[in-house]
Amino acid sequence: MLTMNSDDKGTYYIKTQQEIELVKKQLQKLKPNSQTSSFLQNQYNQLNDQLKTLEDKLSNVNSAFYDQLISNFDNTVQKLPNVNDRNLQPQFYTNSQNIMYQQQVQLPFIDQFLNVRTLPQVSVEPLGKSTLKPKGLHTVKSAIQFSRKFQSKKQSQQQLTKVDDLTLYKKGITELINQGTIKKQDINNLLNPNNVAFRNQQANFFDYTDQFGNKIIQLESQSFQNNYKTDLKQDVICTNTQSVGQVQDNSKVSFNQKKMSIQSKSKPKYVDAKEATSLSKEHERPISEQLQNLSTQQEYMIHVKNGLLQTDQLQYVQFQNRYYENWSKIEPILISLQKIAQSTLVQDCKILGSKVQKLSQEFDRSQVFTMAELLQCFENWEELQKILKVPTLLYKSKDGQVQAATKISALFKGYQARKNYQRLKIMVEKVIIIQRSMRVSLFRKKVQKQIIKNNNYMLERFKNRQNVFREEWPFIKLQQRFEIHLNSFSFEEIKRLSMDKFPQRQNTQITRIFNLKDPLVHIIYIAPYDLPSELIDYFYKILNLGDISDCKNRLHFVWPENHNIFNNHMGLSQLLYYSPRALKRIKSLIRGQAAYIVPGVCSNDDIKISDILNVPIFSGIPQLHQYYSTKSGCKVLFDELQMPQPPTIRNIYDEKELINSLSVLIIKNPTINTWIIKVDDESQGRGIAWLEVQKMIKNIQPLEINQLAQLLTKKIKKKLHYAFPHLYGGYHEFIMSIANRGGIIEGSPLSRLSQIHSISYNFKVEPNGEIAILGSYEKIKTNEIQTIASFSPQSFLKINQEVLCHQIAQKLYGKGLIGYFTIDTIGYQQENNKQGFQVIGLDCFLNQYSSASIYFDFLMRGRLDVSTGSYYVEDTNRQNNVRYSVYCPTIMNEGLDVLQYKTFFQLCRLESISFNLEKKIGSTFILVDSLQSGVISLMTVGINSPQVIKYMIDAIGFIQKNVGRGTEQIQINTRTDKVNMMSIHQKLKTMLKKLEGSEYKIQNSQYL
Repeated sequence: MLTMNSDDKGTYYIKTQQEIELVKKQLQKLKPNSQTSSFLQNQYNQLNDQLKTLEDKLSNVNSAFYDQLISNFDNTVQKLPNVNDRNLQPQFYTNSQNIMYQQQVQLPFIDQFLNVRTLPQVSVEPLGKSTLKPKGLHTVKSAIQFSRKFQSKKQSQQQLTKVDDLTLYKKGITELINQGTIKKQDINNLLNPNNVAFRNQQANFFDYTDQFGNKIIQLESQSFQNNYKTDLKQDVICTNTQSVGQVQDNSKVSFNQKKMSIQSKSKPKYVDAKEATSLSKEHERPISEQLQNLSTQQEYMIHVKNGLLQTDQLQYVQFQNRYYENWSKIEPILISLQKIAQSTLVQDCKILGSKVQKLSQEFDRSQVFTMAELLQCFENWEELQKILKVPTLLYKSKDGQVQAATKISALFKGYQARKNYQRLKIMVEKVIIIQRSMRVSLFRKKVQKQIIKNNNYMLERFKNRQNVFREEWPFIKLQQRFEIHLNSFSFEEIKRLSMDKFPQRQNTQITRIFNLKDPLVHIIYIAPYDLPSELIDYFYKILNLGDISDCKNRLHFVWPENHNIFNNHMGLSQLLYYSPRALKRIKSLIRGQAAYIVPGVCSNDDIKISDILNVPIFSGIPQLHQYYSTKSGCKVLFDELQMPQPPTIRNIYDEKELINSLSVLIIKNPTINTWIIKVDDESQGRGIAWLEVQKMIKNIQPLEINQLAQLLTKKIKKKLHYAFPHLYGGYHEFIMSIANRGGIIEGSPLSRLSQIHSISYNFKVEPNGEIAILGSYEKIKTNEIQTIASFSPQSFLKINQEVLCHQIAQKLYGKGLIGYFTIDTIGYQQENNKQGFQVIGLDCFLNQYSSASIYFDFLMRGRLDVSTGSYYVEDTNRQNNVRYSVYCPTIMNEGLDVLQYKTFFQLCRLESISFNLEKKIGSTFILVDSLQSGVISLMTVGINSPQVIKYMIDAIGFIQKNVGRGTEQIQINTRTDKVNMMSIHQKLKTMLKKLEGSEYKIQNSQYL
């Protein structure tokens, strides 16, 4: 029986596989179509199945042969001594081959590489204590070589004689070297010259301490089975120009290359941690990297013909063998490139293997590549890109018409889908808007309900505190208590915006601190801004002069820490509500003490602060106070009390209603010449205009109401006069203000407004219903309407003010209102020399003129005649004398900013602008802010009207002399109620001329 060696068997198997492959290709050409008979189709199918079965059997036999050829575990004998040192490993094994060495994997060899020459037996001598080295082995000092490129020509030309003894196949390589069968020189030629398995080299000895510091870093880990390729049919390509012998040589080389690649990549590769930092050295880098760097840098050109990859070409096979580890990533890319070539009907093109391999490295990151990325892999990619942009060239393939029809259908379907999507998108956007609006509306309603609910709870708690406050008031006023003075102008924002120097005006009631004359009272005064230390020391000094004991411990100044963050026109209650530090300080001051809030213009913000501090308010329900403070609301109260009032129509909210109401009043009251129109919620002369009928209409009697209304409509715009011309831009703004806030029409009892005296009475209603008369004053007005100062006490009306105040106070207390109130009346001289008296207004809060009476009482230390309103003091001669005062709350002069406090008061002494504590007459300044703000308050005290007015004229003249006359022009478009200091000065001079006489000269010579 003919026996075959291993090479002949491998060549036979490979040749047989190639022949079967050629038969399959020829058979593929005979593939039947739809017109072929069924008999031929059956014969074709049977032949194809038999051929496939034969191919599978041959593949299995070929795989078993190579497995048996590679594996030689049972017959390998290693005769080197067994060494137990774990650090000792043969140096002719690389790091990747270490595992293969431990598993005893032997490489086969062919008989023609064996040498019959026998070498002497190698002896072994001990080296060191525990390490043995075979004697006679030569150490190879050169680096391990893995490629044919680095092998010397002498080694490649060495010829080894053939060995006849085939039994040597069963022995291991190491045993053959030790026995001398194989030469002791390098055995690279025994194996594939491109991949050297191992070399003899002296073992590397390590220090004992290295085992503790070295770490092993795994570079790559691949299993033996994954690297082992059993299908070798593509590794050997037979072309038309190659001979059979060349095919056999190529098969041998390819076979040896695969054996070496399997051994070198079968186990994980490790390097020492210290050596990992110097991988530039060739022997310290991983084997896969060395192989890649040492391999030839050639470009693999993969040909495409008729839209098919030429897989039988040599470069394709080399490219597949070169990158077989990443072939699972490269193959999908090649298939995609083949589809592109088929779609463009390219006759011949080339694919760059390097571009494909580079693109495969991004396969894990992105498994979907763009057309531009795929086109870069073609050698003529620019031409392909041009073809893809031309539809006539793009669809010239075999199935071009089908592809074109599919493309047209897809575009049309895409157009319809986009159109439907746009409709759906618009609908969804509209639905989203509706849903959001609905959600916002529902949320707003929910929040509103929650706010109303919280406010109702807060109002209930407020009412409970107020009820307890009323019950305990008799006991509270007899013990130590805290008064929290919070003077907030809680008007509407449009009104606050038009008030010049709004923060300083809120602080004009700093005179409240002089309630300390009551020894049981402690005061917490809340200022709208930071008060300078000089100003605080100034008031402490005045209190000390008034014999107020321990004033620094009884008076505390607090201001909102966030007042600089918000607008200047914000009310003090709002500022305090948004200032937690100030509230915390107030809580700490009143802890464990009886306390209550004394408000200014009361509002819901005061209730919130009351709820936070858990203290009552020296007031009633804020809404009731605001209602009865309006011009229309107080008329309701006066009607119930049947008080004398001028002819009035209230609750006007329209221009037409205003004209008709005014026409009715003129017809019913033809004797009244002057009619006053007032905005409902204004005060201090703001929001007042008047109309003189006789200057507009000479004869009223023959006119009817409609005719008069038409006449008023034409002429009222030009004939209407305003108290503050700069506060309203004209007739239309004034009517708009009435339409928004309401208004009334009142008749003036006299034709000349200068002959009418505006008199006010102050009183206090305590929580238990007790009434205290604070005093009275007469308003000093410029332009017949503007209120600029007050003269106290009033001396024109000879009525019992106690009866008047008690009658109104009891009515207010019956409606649940407590606190401070001011009644506005007018007095005039009738034709029969009798005094006329009418009630026109009510302030349900502590205003700045009422607050000044507290300071006046502190300075005088006298007594008030509650019936007549006169104020008496006790002089050094033990005689009772009347004292009068003039108070101007806001004197504005921008020139004050050039003075300091010390300089200002030194100038006052030089000009004799001072206050005599013994005689209790003179001038006293009330500082509301630093002089740089340009605002100051002034009060003068004298024994009669001319004297006190003279003091006021001198003080204002002193200011004009040192800082300027204060004649700043008000801009036309500015909406402000500012009054020039020059106007105040001129008005006081006019009043003084009327009052000068012999009595004034006598008094002047006695006291001045």
